[in-house]
Amino acid sequence: MLAAEPASNDPELPKQQFLNQIGAKQAWTKVRDQKDITIALIDTGVDLNHPDLKDNLVPGTNLVAPGKPPEDDNGHGTEVAGVIAGEGNNKLGIAGILWHAKIMPVKALDADGYGDEERLGEAITYAVDHGARIVVLSVGLYRYSPYLKDIATYAESKGALLVAASGNDGEVLGDKAKVKYPAAFPTVMAVAGATPGGSPETRSNAGPEIDLAAPWRVYTTALGGGYTQEEGTSMAAPQVAAAAALVWAVHPEYKPYQIRGLLRQTAQDIGNPGFDNASGYGLLQIDKAVTASLQADSFEPNNSRQSAKLFPLDTKIAAELSGSADADWYRIEAPYDGTVSIQVQSLPAAGESVPTLELTHGGDTSDQSVKQTKLSNQTVEWHVKKGRNDFEVRLFNRSSKQKMAYLLTSSFQIAPDAYEMNDKQYQAFTLQPKSQQIVGNFHQTGDQDWYAIHFETGGTLKLSVTTDSARMDPALAYQRQGGTLLEEDANSEGEGEATEPIDISPGTYYIRMRNAMSAQASSTASQYKLNLQFITRYADPNEPNDKSYEATGVSPGARYSGVIGVQGDVDWYQVRLAAASMVTVQLSGIPAGISMKAEVFDKRQKQVTSMKSAPSASAVAKEQRLEAGLYYIKVTASAAFDKQYYGLQVKAETLVAGFRDIDGHWAESAIVALNKKGIVGGSGNYRFNPDQSISRAETVSMLARAIKPQGSASKVKFNDVSASHWAYASIVNAAGAGWIGGYPGGGFGPGRPVTREEMTVILLRALHVQSVRPTAAAFNDVPANRWSAPAIWTAAHKGLMGGYSDNRFEPERPATRAEFASVLLRALNANLG
Repeated sequence: MLAAEPASNDPELPKQQFLNQIGAKQAWTKVRDQKDITIALIDTGVDLNHPDLKDNLVPGTNLVAPGKPPEDDNGHGTEVAGVIAGEGNNKLGIAGILWHAKIMPVKALDADGYGDEERLGEAITYAVDHGARIVVLSVGLYRYSPYLKDIATYAESKGALLVAASGNDGEVLGDKAKVKYPAAFPTVMAVAGATPGGSPETRSNAGPEIDLAAPWRVYTTALGGGYTQEEGTSMAAPQVAAAAALVWAVHPEYKPYQIRGLLRQTAQDIGNPGFDNASGYGLLQIDKAVTASLQADSFEPNNSRQSAKLFPLDTKIAAELSGSADADWYRIEAPYDGTVSIQVQSLPAAGESVPTLELTHGGDTSDQSVKQTKLSNQTVEWHVKKGRNDFEVRLFNRSSKQKMAYLLTSSFQIAPDAYEMNDKQYQAFTLQPKSQQIVGNFHQTGDQDWYAIHFETGGTLKLSVTTDSARMDPALAYQRQGGTLLEEDANSEGEGEATEPIDISPGTYYIRMRNAMSAQASSTASQYKLNLQFITRYADPNEPNDKSYEATGVSPGARYSGVIGVQGDVDWYQVRLAAASMVTVQLSGIPAGISMKAEVFDKRQKQVTSMKSAPSASAVAKEQRLEAGLYYIKVTASAAFDKQYYGLQVKAETLVAGFRDIDGHWAESAIVALNKKGIVGGSGNYRFNPDQSISRAETVSMLARAIKPQGSASKVKFNDVSASHWAYASIVNAAGAGWIGGYPGGGFGPGRPVTREEMTVILLRALHVQSVRPTAAAFNDVPANRWSAPAIWTAAHKGLMGGYSDNRFEPERPATRAEFASVLLRALNANLG
């Protein structure tokens, strides 16, 4: 009857081409619902009112905002949910792989898709403890977490299957991209992506931990009741989770390792023949998974070393021994020298005892090559070399006819590097004072590597480090003996670090390497390469930088040295501005008789500005306003030189409200606020000059913009303020309104600084605030009978003005532009006028 029914009447089904790739429609003729088990979706939540999802949801939880429903505020979780269980055959939208299901939304990621490992662990534990048999995690991190590893093991012990995405950095990080955690844990099904053409998706993270591949591109439900096209391993993982649910519907007695085994056995080989790191055991095939029978040992035939089958590292596999005549051979590809650990779990039939198993490391002639397991759960270890390592599993009793099913779980720990023990500064490994490359690793939790170099002569040292894995975030630090330890850790996981050229004087220097993934980062099977470039004073420390794509990165304010070593040599630099800035490019140390040129280009290689020194000049500089972005600087010279360094310095002053000199100033917010109101402007060249004394003309001009003076200006004249003066209108209008007066002789003194007491009096007059004669002095240096005492007392009591230490006002001290701006803004906000 199922076979005779239509696939589904959902109108958007034709857009779900990925269902054809994985045999979902064929599987529906056998099984398409799973309401006997709960599938937990650990993500950003789910659109709880989506018409194609709501009937397939069961109560979940919100760990981001406890007490609130697990509503999706990002969209990611809703997309994942639709792949698993968009309701099928309901004449609406799409059909999920499961037409009817029990999806438990567990919101562990916030609106930005962020969630730390503690919350992920809490989410998995909640799901398992509340009855979930399948847990879907379309989320991952590169940092190994013992905490999450324990929780993944706990979930397996409770009969729950974890399915997770491998990550989407395959093209961005290349070979550095590794399978993310928790997908990389042995008991978690790691899912990679596949293209619509059925080949491994290169953007998907690859590694030996991959179990299966599933289509990278899907059409699914979207936040707000709609539908969308989406990509990534986040969309591939839920396909495998849904397939596992259908297999469990057919085989409810299966354990998680058997579900993994059947899905692996029925996958379609799409990459290199057999298992490969890009697609694991192959492309998910649901129709075969729900109709096939589980093989007790899918690795057969592997009875000899020549027929040994690949056992991927950090995975869990199931197999069987058919008596003493059977021997199972496996091979492990060790990425480096190190230690392979194999957990052996015996699964004897009911009523049978646990036999002793014998494991032999093929090719190892040491006394430790043979290990015996007498317990049902035991771990053996071998020291191995990089590359292929074979081992055999068989019954110790050579006459036994007992069949023995067993599970193997592999793990690997890299061997200490050649420079250990160097975990402390006093244990630092001594290096020669020359250019060299050091290959090291972090083989234990919290590992640090210290190196020491003693220089007999001066020079320039440039340090850089790279890594071969995104599971490492190398942090590079250095110090001169007795000096401050300086660390470079500007970049993220998988990226390198580099110092600026370090001027070396004779003495001892220390270098420290650590994994900045966390304060106590776990060991990782990866390496770093520490490059030391030690050069003489007159060798260019930035080479090669002859092309724009080789440009040396510069930090604003820092000084960089270089030489034009040969005729026609070009030095390229690049600087990134986080905000609009006034930028000064300066060349110094120009040799006599040589002219140097610096040209600035934007990221499209369009010239922005250029400068050229005179033949007799030793320095040249030019200032330019530049917007935020990436810029390149090309430096050339009229002739080659190598007897001295030239210096390049890029100074960048961030523009705030169009001013270059108020960033971080105590009055910044007040100046910005008045600028927005059109009350203050600069004093030329993008400067506000906040600490410069304010003149009478400037004071009146700012007041006039803030408070329109009311009065007659027709009779006002000052012999030192002509009609062409820039502040003429403001001055005569303010005088007409009674704000200000002149000096004996008919002058106004427009350029004369305004004292703090004059500023107070003028401000209160402009605001029409009545001054009160105090009965006692407001400040120690302003007696009650001083001419400005009423205004100062009134301003202080209204919160407009403050004093200095020892309760001093310093009335005759010139007021600064910043002080007046701050006081004026307070007055306007207080609405005293």
